[in-house]
Amino acid sequence: MVNLKRWNTGPPQFLGPIHEYRALIINHEVGHRIGHGHEGCPGKGKPAPAMMQQIDGLHGCVANAWPYSPSGRYLGGPAAP
Repeated sequence: MVNLKRWNTGPPQFLGPIHEYRALIINHEVGHRIGHGHEGCPGKGKPAPAMMQQIDGLHGCVANAWPYSPSGRYLGGPAAP
């Protein structure tokens, strides 16, 4: 869930454009709604999964708001606690 302040300004930890943060939040919360849990970084330099709690740090991944690559491949990572 995101509050109005975060929707308008984004969190201080997210350095990308606000529209990317908004897309990430929607994709992340819809992911929970359809049954996905949190995921970790799949490897240094790889896109962070939309189900990764990216505001807690990227842990070597690259910020990413989308659950799928442009070619349609799911951008997942290992299950996170």
